[in-house]
Amino acid sequence: MRVEFDDGTLLLRDAPDDIPYAEWDDRVDEYRTQAYRYRSLLEWVGAWSDGNEQATLQDGFAHALEDTARAYPTLDLTPALHIEPRDYQQAALDAWIDHGRQGSVVLPTGSGKTFLGLQAIADAGVSTLIVTPTIDLMNQWHATLTNAFGDQLTEPIGVLGGGSHEVTAITVTTYDSAYRYINEYGDQFGLLVVDEEHHLPAPTYRQIPEMTIAPYRLGLTATYERPDGKHELLEDLIGPVVYEEAVDELAGEYLSEYETIHMSVELTAEERETYDEEYQLYRDYVDSHEFDLWKEEGYQEFLKRTSYDPKGRRALIAKQRAERIARTAEKKLETLDNLLKRHHDDRAIIFTANNDFAYEISQEFIVPCITHQTKTDERTEILERFRTGEYSMLATSQVLDEGIDVPAANVGIILSGSASKRQYAQRLGRILRPTDDRQPARLYEIITADTMETYVSQQRRQGVTTNVDG
Repeated sequence: MRVEFDDGTLLLRDAPDDIPYAEWDDRVDEYRTQAYRYRSLLEWVGAWSDGNEQATLQDGFAHALEDTARAYPTLDLTPALHIEPRDYQQAALDAWIDHGRQGSVVLPTGSGKTFLGLQAIADAGVSTLIVTPTIDLMNQWHATLTNAFGDQLTEPIGVLGGGSHEVTAITVTTYDSAYRYINEYGDQFGLLVVDEEHHLPAPTYRQIPEMTIAPYRLGLTATYERPDGKHELLEDLIGPVVYEEAVDELAGEYLSEYETIHMSVELTAEERETYDEEYQLYRDYVDSHEFDLWKEEGYQEFLKRTSYDPKGRRALIAKQRAERIARTAEKKLETLDNLLKRHHDDRAIIFTANNDFAYEISQEFIVPCITHQTKTDERTEILERFRTGEYSMLATSQVLDEGIDVPAANVGIILSGSASKRQYAQRLGRILRPTDDRQPARLYEIITADTMETYVSQQRRQGVTTNVDG
């Protein structure tokens, strides 16, 4: 039997009829399977070898195996950064190795997942593709990989994305670029490292692991579970969760101690009257059509109707107006003002749900602002000034939730956000990197009482202890 890599799949020439995972392709009169079945097929044949183990064909397998699919080289690497792994990092690496170098590691933001990735690359000793969700994170990985392995490679670290198309033995890319080119390069890498892997189950992105033969796979994330339950797909594509540590287990020794403070404010009489009027208009429409808005399908159906039903459109506008009243409540901004005065000597990040509100906060309180519209050079300068202490506070929307290396902060203030537990955990993680004075980090959440924000807050805080209610 001859195994060939063919446009993101494996073509199995002269394969026996009992070959697993494969389907007959009438176009070529041969069996074909997805590329990620490469290792499983070699294991079925008895031809898989890990390291220096000698592979032998299984008893009774009458066909010699010719493997032309593998195009990835072996590498002999040692990270140039001579830093001893923390206990949990070593335990995570050992668990991954013990599971055949396949699986996911779940660690909090700021706990050193990138360092773990470097250790895994060196241990696997094969060419590696690292997939990241953003260009910023791709550039951060590229700098780290260059520092760790640059002098040991004959070619520079490759970059696929952001206008670059250089594929070498160790290459870093974005999800979008990997999706576009994986059918072309899926035979070139023996290890697939997926950062922020909770994005991977999306219909397009899941083709990245499906269309590469990489027998070794490592997924990294701080927030493994998805609200839609599709994280269950990761076990087949990457491997099971082999190691996990929660924030509370690392707080104190490896991350900052922290407290979460839930603060509730009231609407003014004028705000309450307008809010109730708009919210009731929205609820009347939703109730009359029995939308289940807490399920993705229900909310999508609601949005679909707003595109052709004038009453539905008015209900959507009413919802948006009510949300804005709750989000920008007068007493919420007064509370923010008090917190900023209280923490004027601290490093604080103000989180909002959208760009408009972030810009409003920036103008009202004269603090720098970062959104997805902020140009890279400007964002880099703001973050550098935040790191040095020239700026002690900054406002942001969702762009700093993940994918950008944020300097140490010890205060977070959530003014608005989604019901996502992942977003809440990521925002908490932004303030948990240990500081020199080892003072506890504080995450404030300011919500407007008796509004939609109350339920949203309850949803996102599930599983995270709230120490103080105010």
